[in-house]
Amino acid sequence: MALMNVQGVDINYADNGSGEALVFMHGYTGSHNDWRNQVAITVDSYRTIAVDHRGHGGSSAPGDPSDYTIRIFAEDVYELLTKLGIQRYCLIGHSMGGFMALQSALDHPEGLRGLILVDTSSGEWDTAPGYAEFKARLHEIAKTEGLEAAFEYDAENNPVRVEKFKKHPELREIARHKVLNTSLDGFIHVANSFGAWPPVTDRLNEISVPTLIVLGEEDAGFIRASKIMNERIRNSELVVIENAGHNPHEENIGVFNRAFLDFLPRIQW
Repeated sequence: MALMNVQGVDINYADNGSGEALVFMHGYTGSHNDWRNQVAITVDSYRTIAVDHRGHGGSSAPGDPSDYTIRIFAEDVYELLTKLGIQRYCLIGHSMGGFMALQSALDHPEGLRGLILVDTSSGEWDTAPGYAEFKARLHEIAKTEGLEAAFEYDAENNPVRVEKFKKHPELREIARHKVLNTSLDGFIHVANSFGAWPPVTDRLNEISVPTLIVLGEEDAGFIRASKIMNERIRNSELVVIENAGHNPHEENIGVFNRAFLDFLPRIQW
């Protein structure tokens, strides 16, 4: 692991292997470690860069809410790659990381050679009724009782979490560790940044690099969003991972990794 100061924030990242660069961008409350199973199967053939985004993992967590926007997150990664001297890369983003990957693909197309978007969207997704109120309650618990209490409340009252942990009980402790590895500022301000991100749906036709869109078949909130991206990004393909929800790269690793490895030769470096 290493730290790089970009845009005034220390970003923690793992840089391993050699060759063309695969850049892994995690989802909300995640870390570089979310991609351990994908890094392991590519590090012998590629240079792998896995990032902790600001507010997460070992990276700094600014206290000002204005320091958390999708464009700022994307610029963190772009500046990191620039300082590392990486001029060609494939961006791999899950959920929040997919928002960043799309923003970076549109803002800095010159270095992009491939794009992998996992259970994410171009700025529009479907949420359950009452989600805004639930999120507000979750943030209040985090501020007054701590992140562990917030996780427990989420795990016991969020229907998506309840169903996920019922089907994949082994993921409960992993999810708990992720939340506890996130700063309080990151937990609150990052979540609030999603709704403030201007959708990029109308610009998806600007993306021309080979693109893999991956969707866990049980992730109802991102089914429509995934289909929209597939329809509007030329040279894209949509792969649905069975027996998986919002985190197919962790919930059905074998099937996800096959789709992942099958796609990589399509990239024209």
